[in-house]
Amino acid sequence: MNLGFHGKEAILGLSKSHVEETMREQIALITGGAKGIGRACAEAFLESGARVSLISRSSSELESTAKELLKVYPGKVFSHSGDISNQETVSSWFDQTRKALGEPTLLINNAGIFINKSVQEQSLEEWEKVVRINLTGSFLCAQEFFKLAKDSSVPRAIVNISSLAGIRGTEKFPGLSSYVASKFGVVGLTEALAVEGKALGILVNCIAPGAVDTEMLRQAIPGMKAKATPKDIAKIVLFLCDENKSAVVTGSTIEIFSNL
Repeated sequence: MNLGFHGKEAILGLSKSHVEETMREQIALITGGAKGIGRACAEAFLESGARVSLISRSSSELESTAKELLKVYPGKVFSHSGDISNQETVSSWFDQTRKALGEPTLLINNAGIFINKSVQEQSLEEWEKVVRINLTGSFLCAQEFFKLAKDSSVPRAIVNISSLAGIRGTEKFPGLSSYVASKFGVVGLTEALAVEGKALGILVNCIAPGAVDTEMLRQAIPGMKAKATPKDIAKIVLFLCDENKSAVVTGSTIEIFSNL
């Protein structure tokens, strides 16, 4: 029996307005927000009452996504085109978000790229590009986010998106050495940030999904079918950002073996 939203919430004793209130005061920064998991996270936060600020290197896709979201959630979406591996870009994005929406309380480090080349073929420039976006970009955004906490006692949370490729003992695929290394780094960064974030009231966690039905997966591993969708991952992100549900969770990496 499909109860739909109202039926499910009635059983739980909750109203739709109560669910929306859980994120009403939150402002979420989302990297790689134009499509895939990033866009799904934006939609999930907006549905829960939050405001969102998106950044992406793809200005055309970002503009399209922002316009579509603003039609449904006027005044609750800000977008900024740029490369998160650039410190000035990150600083500008944070500043403009504060002016447009208010002070950010959540950070979703989702942006990521891959270059499918063997170790012998991959240039140092290509290696560094992947590491800078996947790992250094997450560090730069977290660094800027930590600065906000010095001026406020508001509970905050960071969710980093890694990959099962960044987990010891999982299956690895040829040609993705820089991607794998960067995603291992994201897991380590999460644990380090959680330690430093404790005194500032910042919860820091990580999600390491396996195959997710995104354009990136189709490009990286053609032919692989994925059971998980971006919306599935967004639900977990939302849980980790809800202080009423996950206030004791920090420094953790949730591994998503969706294709088992």
